[in-house]
Amino acid sequence: MVPAKYFAGAKMDRPDDVVAAEPKRPNFPEAFRRSIVEETLKPGASASRIAREHDLNVNMVFKWRQRYRKEMEAVATRIASPDDAGMGLLPVNVIDAPLPAKTEPSTTMSTSCEVEIEVGKRRVRICGLSMDLAERFLRDCLK
Repeated sequence: MVPAKYFAGAKMDRPDDVVAAEPKRPNFPEAFRRSIVEETLKPGASASRIAREHDLNVNMVFKWRQRYRKEMEAVATRIASPDDAGMGLLPVNVIDAPLPAKTEPSTTMSTSCEVEIEVGKRRVRICGLSMDLAERFLRDCLK
């Protein structure tokens, strides 16, 4: 133990006596983390090699991968939740069906018809409309 007399009058606040604090850990941007993780998930990629190439600790890269997988599982769970089971969005074009003209008197009673059109793998079926209304509707659709 050093006697206190050696410290008497010594100035401890000189710049060369001050111990510098350790540098803080780097805070990598989310985009950088994601790019590293995606690199490691490619077939044949080595997480250790990629970590060394970017001067990163491999354990940190593995933690990033673990977080990434949990996020992807959470997203997949939200997409496939029981509330949405079997439901998906499809593109739809809404076309106003033309109304029969009231000024034209109908000489014959229109009966309902059933029309089915198949083009390639697509099939359109129109049921329950009068023949005139179905014909006008199809002409508007085919324009």
